[in-house]
Amino acid sequence: MKRLIFVGCMVVSTVFLFTSCLKDDETTTTYPSDAAITGFTLGNLKRYTTTTSSTGTTSTTTTTVAGSTYKFYIDQVNKLIYNPDSLPYGVDAKHVVCTITSKNSGVITIKSMVSDTLRYYNKEDSIDFSVPRIVQVNSLDGKSRARYTVQVNVHKEKADTFLWSNMVTMRPFAEAHNMKAVSLGDKVYVFVSDGSICHVYSSPDGDDKEWMLENLDRPLPASAWKNVVTMGKYMYAYADGRIMRSTNGHDWTAGASASISQLVAAGSRTLYAYGLDGSLLASDDEGAIWLPEKIDDETELLPTNELSYSMVPSSVNEDVETVTIIGNRSVSEYDTEKTAHVWSKVEDPLDDKHEDSWMYITDRDMPTWGLPRLASLTVISYDKGLLATGGEGLGGCTAKPFQHFYYSNNGGIYWVESNVYKIPQGLDSNDVFTMAADSSNRLWLICGGTGEVWRGRMSGAKNEVQTSYTH
Repeated sequence: MKRLIFVGCMVVSTVFLFTSCLKDDETTTTYPSDAAITGFTLGNLKRYTTTTSSTGTTSTTTTTVAGSTYKFYIDQVNKLIYNPDSLPYGVDAKHVVCTITSKNSGVITIKSMVSDTLRYYNKEDSIDFSVPRIVQVNSLDGKSRARYTVQVNVHKEKADTFLWSNMVTMRPFAEAHNMKAVSLGDKVYVFVSDGSICHVYSSPDGDDKEWMLENLDRPLPASAWKNVVTMGKYMYAYADGRIMRSTNGHDWTAGASASISQLVAAGSRTLYAYGLDGSLLASDDEGAIWLPEKIDDETELLPTNELSYSMVPSSVNEDVETVTIIGNRSVSEYDTEKTAHVWSKVEDPLDDKHEDSWMYITDRDMPTWGLPRLASLTVISYDKGLLATGGEGLGGCTAKPFQHFYYSNNGGIYWVESNVYKIPQGLDSNDVFTMAADSSNRLWLICGGTGEVWRGRMSGAKNEVQTSYTH
């Protein structure tokens, strides 16, 4: 009986195993239907650099750029693949080796540049990406496909090349009696005096070119243009005997009354002004109380015209900053001077700031290295130094108008004609002129007489916050 039961079990097992084998033979393979590119990485790239020697001989050198260090974004919604940070100028985009990956190992092809022909992608082959290319991926089941536009961005101009654009001509700027530009947030504001009142214009947004006239909630007097400084998130102006402040150029709040002659500078915590007697004053409470500042030389050496200032944080301690005041003295009183006057002070919040003296740093023994005494002299903090330009020379200065930018890398002690920054060819202005740099590190030149507005930028420049202003 047990023997019969064992034989029966073997028969059943054999039938079950045979049935299972038949089912395995009938199973069909299912391929995935997803089609998407999941990765795009560049290999090593060749870069060609051409230089010209002092004798005029040109030579070309070849270097290698690691393409894998440049990240590519894949926009799955719009089917775009691109690098937000452009490859260096001179990279050979016609011979690019890249690694492309797809979901579920979908089949990748590349569309011809001259026809609809598709060829299979091979990671060993070089591809011409000097123009946008179409890359297609097909799902393994052949039912789905996706097409992407691949754009390999390369700088179109040499690094360290300053590029200028003549943006617009503004009649109010052309007719201005006086102007001053300041930077606050992501905007540049121009205070324009027409001789009766002061108007405020703000820089355009995006691709716009026209500057916006701010509708002031209260009128500013004609002299307000030279009494504007910025500190923190506010612009401050001195108007009708009171300190005013605004965050946007059109809403102004009246603050403390003050017996001063002019606002001249600001740090990150302190406002500076000239007193009615010509002394230098400071306020730590937005102009409610003014205290005298110490200076290490004669008060008569303080500049009174074409005033600019800068505030530069220390590279070692961000709480420590250097405030610099730059400008000219009266031509009628000092008709032979050739250079501007520069004063500087280091502010440390741990010290009693009113005990530290302002230093007169103009080198009277070496006028050749001084900043030329120019009409409409304008100085801003830029490129880890001070950048200046202006109109015709005043007094003993014979400089021609708007011929050079002058640069100082030591806080305004010595100045040289800049070899990097050049006045845009064709710029035309009278002695009403102002300049500022915005939060995107672009320079704005605003010209009286013609109303021209020029905007410049260094190719590949990084964004920096502007910390200097002119009036």
